[in-house]
Amino acid sequence: MHTNYCRFLQAVIIFCALVLLSASPVFADDVFIKGYASAVLEREFGLAPASLDVRDGTIILRSEDITNADRDKVAAALSKIKGVKEVMIQDGAQPAAQPLETEPPVRHTANNKETLFAPLIADPRWPHFSMSYQNYLHDKEFTHLFAASFGETLPLYTDDGLFGGRWQVAIQAAGFIIHDLDTASWDLINEDYRGGVTFFYRRNALSGLFSIYHNSSHIGDEFILHNNVDRENFSYEAVQTILSYDIKGPYRVYGGVEYIFSPDPKDLKRWAVQYGFEYRSPRAYLHGWFRPVAGIDFKNRQENNWHNETSLRMGVQLESEKTLWNKLQFMMEYYNGNSPNGQFHDNIIEFVALGAHFYF
Repeated sequence: MHTNYCRFLQAVIIFCALVLLSASPVFADDVFIKGYASAVLEREFGLAPASLDVRDGTIILRSEDITNADRDKVAAALSKIKGVKEVMIQDGAQPAAQPLETEPPVRHTANNKETLFAPLIADPRWPHFSMSYQNYLHDKEFTHLFAASFGETLPLYTDDGLFGGRWQVAIQAAGFIIHDLDTASWDLINEDYRGGVTFFYRRNALSGLFSIYHNSSHIGDEFILHNNVDRENFSYEAVQTILSYDIKGPYRVYGGVEYIFSPDPKDLKRWAVQYGFEYRSPRAYLHGWFRPVAGIDFKNRQENNWHNETSLRMGVQLESEKTLWNKLQFMMEYYNGNSPNGQFHDNIIEFVALGAHFYF
């Protein structure tokens, strides 16, 4: 117990140190966004629009100030600035700060896709596409593993919501697998499947989710044959809610609770809490391609006597219209706690990893 507590403190200290070392002294407030947007417009389009304004993360421009440029490319470039919620390009001669009554402004979000709740980048079970090499430390059973996930968040409907916010309903589904690289045929060890309906909400820097989902776990056939183990039924339905808040643009904190119902086995304990912290650099480097990112995620489950499950990831996010993906992250990873793999949820594991994560 003392050893696990020390490792937990080490992970937190390392994470905080790296974030502070890589953090920019400039926060992504309206003043910063306006200055950054001016530089982007001048550097990439040769523009210096007098109508440029920023209010609560919304960039406002008049169309007559950008007549010599493709408005969609302008909006796409400005949408990539950290802290920008949307880009409004207004037609007509009215002042940029005044909304038009006759014709609504053209609204753009990054890559023309509205994201109300950003992915939890250090959550081992956030639905997305990924692959990683994991090196287990001090483990008697496994050493070198390949892990992958296949899934995504599929928005179905988005609309204006209460209190001036936006809401969205989406399907979230994913599969998670691990293979033992130390066997001749890279034996499949475990596969988990998650699927459900999620409701997202965002108002300015505050966002949240409410999800109802099913989770089931299956042990690999090759692992059973080679190790002569018994398979355990492990599945449940759960409701989950998480609130998230963006602090001055680059920083994000979140936390929430989860309750399991219809568990198998029946004695599976029901409650869990999740919380974490993220950093996304307001600046992208090497011609805007690489943005430093980091995240630390904690889970405490009643089933595991509230022991910490710590997931730490840090690396760079590749951002370019020339790539096939909206977001591609290359991450160094560390995990300590009960295994997130359902058939092995009683096992305490520790590993370091190198991973690639794709978010559409």
